[in-house]
Amino acid sequence: MLRSKTLLYAITLAALPGAALANGDFYVKLFGGLSDLGAGTLSLNGTSSSLDLDSGGIFGGAVGYDYGNGPWSAEIEYAYRTADVNSAGMIGTGGDLASTALMLNGIYTFDTPGAFTPYVGLGIGVLTEVDIDIDAGSAAGEYNDTGTFAVQAMLGANYAVSERVSLFGELRYLSAGSQTLDGPGGSTVDVDYDSFDALVGLSFRF
Repeated sequence: MLRSKTLLYAITLAALPGAALANGDFYVKLFGGLSDLGAGTLSLNGTSSSLDLDSGGIFGGAVGYDYGNGPWSAEIEYAYRTADVNSAGMIGTGGDLASTALMLNGIYTFDTPGAFTPYVGLGIGVLTEVDIDIDAGSAAGEYNDTGTFAVQAMLGANYAVSERVSLFGELRYLSAGSQTLDGPGGSTVDVDYDSFDALVGLSFRF
């Protein structure tokens, strides 16, 4: 866990100050949208059951640098995802599954005429916290873990409202694999964490 965080911070410090040598722009993003964690499996101390989740939400922001001499940009992003738990089969009902993520993204924007510019991106980072609360049943309680490595892929498009302000829409997929979350009395739950997101946002350039 500590190695994942150290790697992320080292790459971030290397990327953004170096970008300042290019003739580009710093920017800030704010975004929100839908997050679908889907139906998965929850295992309580070795007893497995299906996990049924509602579609949830994603909210966050990023600070980045757009390299002026090419199509690349780099950004540091913080995002919060949450979804309600409908049921965990025979071992629990109700509650919610949430996470916070700190990611370093690399973005490639295609050079197209007009106000619309499509882009693709990849990100690496950590889920700074994953937390699931189960309201009732044998799994009732709060379970969490921190510092889990995560990756994400992004596909989107910007629309330039002005020279400094853009709207954007984006689809993304984040995967952090299987999580072991610690709970009350030494109990643990294992849950797969993969999210499909659809979001919209606003970008401000400086």
